[in-house]
Amino acid sequence: MSVAARRSTTRSAAMFERIQRSVAGGESSYARLRSGIELCIARTDGPRMWDVDGNEYLDYCLGYGPLLFGHHPPDIVAAVVEQITERGYHYSFPHELDYEVGEALQRLVPGIELVRFACSGTEATMAAMRLARAYTGRERIVKFEGSYHGWSDIHNISYHPALGFGAGTDTAPAPVPDSTGIPRAILDTLVIQPFNNLEVLEHTLRTRHFEIAAVLMEPIIGNCGIIPPLEGYLQEVRRLTQEHGVLLIFDEVMTGFRIAAGGAQEHYGVVPDICTFAKVLGAGFPIACFGGSAQVMAMEATNQVMHGGTYSANPLALAAANAVLRRIERERATMYPALDRLSRRLQDGLLKVVGTAGYPCLIQGVGAFFQLFFLHEPRTRLVDYRDVVRHVRPEVYEAFHEEMQSRGIYFHPGQYERWFLSTEHTEADIDDTVATAAEAIAAVVDRIPPHPRGD
Repeated sequence: MSVAARRSTTRSAAMFERIQRSVAGGESSYARLRSGIELCIARTDGPRMWDVDGNEYLDYCLGYGPLLFGHHPPDIVAAVVEQITERGYHYSFPHELDYEVGEALQRLVPGIELVRFACSGTEATMAAMRLARAYTGRERIVKFEGSYHGWSDIHNISYHPALGFGAGTDTAPAPVPDSTGIPRAILDTLVIQPFNNLEVLEHTLRTRHFEIAAVLMEPIIGNCGIIPPLEGYLQEVRRLTQEHGVLLIFDEVMTGFRIAAGGAQEHYGVVPDICTFAKVLGAGFPIACFGGSAQVMAMEATNQVMHGGTYSANPLALAAANAVLRRIERERATMYPALDRLSRRLQDGLLKVVGTAGYPCLIQGVGAFFQLFFLHEPRTRLVDYRDVVRHVRPEVYEAFHEEMQSRGIYFHPGQYERWFLSTEHTEADIDDTVATAAEAIAAVVDRIPPHPRGD
């Protein structure tokens, strides 16, 4: 892999400018790219991408997380090709992949007795929230500051770090819309809590359980960097929700099948009432699901609560999911330990080169996803959203990203995002990345001094 500091990206720039003439903003999602260093991709393979200028990149973004097996893995591609060429690509009727994928989910995920399919993580968590409200007869949902569950009105409250946290206090965050266009009435349906704080949650549930349908949480927050739960935290959240008759929803869109075959539920030994999955489930194909106990999901089975979608349980997406889950079942005993070893090798290497350059830094993660935080001063842990916003230096991370991208290493450009690894990354890839990071951080030192705040 070339580690030349500057590459020509003139074709990417021209293509992106052309895309902007017809696609608002040049992208069909919230901003994935940094202005001025946009990439347009020509092809991919395994852990690598090539842009339209012919530049090669070792990829740690992996389609925002779905590509646990790298770009277009042959077994998953073959399953989709067989489906589309021999059976068809859209039915809107039941078919054998419904039970094949459904039964695999039952085998793998502790919290799934019955499941429904959807097309995106946003849809799945919307459906889970509606189901919880219908089942309990209550309207409010507890959500944690800094967590992201989708882009809809009912999700998009008190999330994005760039917007700050001006509402409420550390222990009593107030709901804040993360976008224009969200009705203020939506704010009253959510109760915002600080993550990793049992005392506050216990008080909230004890005094307000009669109006709270569910606690909705990422078991590992993955959208303001990575914030793992403190030891015993999830177990206590489970105990408190059961004690007060409140449902527990795990949003495993990101953690599902990435940190363990059974997701965070398996990793931490905590079983929620409802859970949602997407990303890795489809290996890049648009599929999601929500599921839970048979008792709760009975409301879906008997049509007491509305859930639908023309493309739900699409055969192409389910063919991909079936191949993904079969592979996980075959390889789980060796795959996850290997991913953990690779991730630790990369984390240790990054910490060493960044620390040697004089920047206080910290890495937090679980298994095959993590985030490198550049800090104002040394810290041993970041425990919640406000911790991250107060203590990180996004401008250093952005400079580091730019220097790494220019040398052929790609990861998300935002300090509040994360790195992903795939089964296709190798030890040689990791060592190349660490060597490149040493070059990149040396260039960052020339741009932004590593001194702590106040020096």
